[in-house]
Amino acid sequence: MMKKILGNKGFTLVELLVVIGVITILASIAVPSVMKYYKTYKYGDYIYSMENLVRWARMTAMERSNNIGLCVDSTNKTFTIVNMGVVRTGICVGQVLQTLRIEHDFVSISGSGAAFDPRGFAIFTGNVCITDGEKYYKAVISRFGAIRIEKGTGGCT
Repeated sequence: MMKKILGNKGFTLVELLVVIGVITILASIAVPSVMKYYKTYKYGDYIYSMENLVRWARMTAMERSNNIGLCVDSTNKTFTIVNMGVVRTGICVGQVLQTLRIEHDFVSISGSGAAFDPRGFAIFTGNVCITDGEKYYKAVISRFGAIRIEKGTGGCT
């Protein structure tokens, strides 16, 4: 009687090392692409939020018949919408309505801020700018409350 010989049912060490090597090569190519995509996504998310807050501030000033300030704190990387009430001094003084906080090191915020009156006109003209170091996105508030968007390469100027 002859015994039936069974084949190997596992992987050799060389096969396992080859698979690990291929996975390592693919990961080294994919990780930088994923990180770049993530940075682009977060930058886009911040500019979308900033632009919406500026437009929301103007509408809120008209709805509430109050002065609304747009306060930029580049040190703490925050953009705050403030209900100034009837006061027309100090755009950062009053009840905080909304805050955008930049939580990533590769994005920064700057600008002079601005304020809207109950008619939607600007009490204080100014701007809010977000940059990732390579490109910038700026909301400029003009005298009559118009919101103009500027974007380009480089940082905020």
